[in-house]
Amino acid sequence: MINRIRALREARGLSLEALAVLVGTTNQQISHLETGKRRLTVDWLSRLGEALCCHPWTLVSDDHLSDGAEKSVPPDERLLLETYRKLNQEQQRAVLTLLAVHKTGSDTQTK
Repeated sequence: MINRIRALREARGLSLEALAVLVGTTNQQISHLETGKRRLTVDWLSRLGEALCCHPWTLVSDDHLSDGAEKSVPPDERLLLETYRKLNQEQQRAVLTLLAVHKTGSDTQTK
């Protein structure tokens, strides 16, 4: 099965070693997953998806975008996502923390 692990890893500026640390495995294991020498199980897809900040299905398919769903995303939201994906992991965590704090503040204001 062809997968997009390497492309997504490289797009996020991660080395094999860095992704391995995030996933909790070895760089050799990541290499085997990328090249198809190791079978991608649901567990691997889940762990890799979390580490690469993407839906697990994105690792093995572009189908979820080919139905026009991406075109239905407003341009400002698409820009936000593209910008977020270019951030390093620490910056992404900071953005998520900021959003969580903002959401918590919004929830208490509406009650």
